[in-house]
Amino acid sequence: MVYFCDDVINIIYNGKLIRQSLKSINRGLVVNRNMFMEDLIYILKKEKIKNKLFGDKIYIVKDAYFMESDLYYLENIFIDLGFIKVVFLDIEDYFMDDYTYVGIFKDYMIFYLNKPVILDLYYFKDFPKLIDYFIDYYKKYVILFGSNNNIPNISSNRIGVYYVDNYQNYIPDSLLKVKKYGA
Repeated sequence: MVYFCDDVINIIYNGKLIRQSLKSINRGLVVNRNMFMEDLIYILKKEKIKNKLFGDKIYIVKDAYFMESDLYYLENIFIDLGFIKVVFLDIEDYFMDDYTYVGIFKDYMIFYLNKPVILDLYYFKDFPKLIDYFIDYYKKYVILFGSNNNIPNISSNRIGVYYVDNYQNYIPDSLLKVKKYGA
């Protein structure tokens, strides 16, 4: 399984998490196809993962802000790498129903509402104010996760804001627990 965030590819293989920062990824999206393919082939060789061992299928976690063109782009990259089938898993399948999740990463923030809202942290820096701004669209509580180190310091006087203990690895750790998908 593969999960992208920030400039990082997370590969879950044989019960192990392989995490690599790549210049070909930005804000969870592949921005340079050729460089990404070279980087991934290098990682697969370095980690002694052969495509046939990895499987004919590859599972990719689809973030809520991915557009159809992003999915098509990723699918073509992985098919060109030799995978027969690319299966996209919805990131929201890893969320509990009664909570609203907010992903806060190094330089962007995603509110997982009915329609996702993605904000650039270059412009938006006041996390509590941002949390309060969308209060009318939340479920019972707000759960924070992501790679941003400020997550434990974020709170709101208007709604319960919590973060998962392993907030920086929430999605990769959740993927490690999934057995039914194989790789």
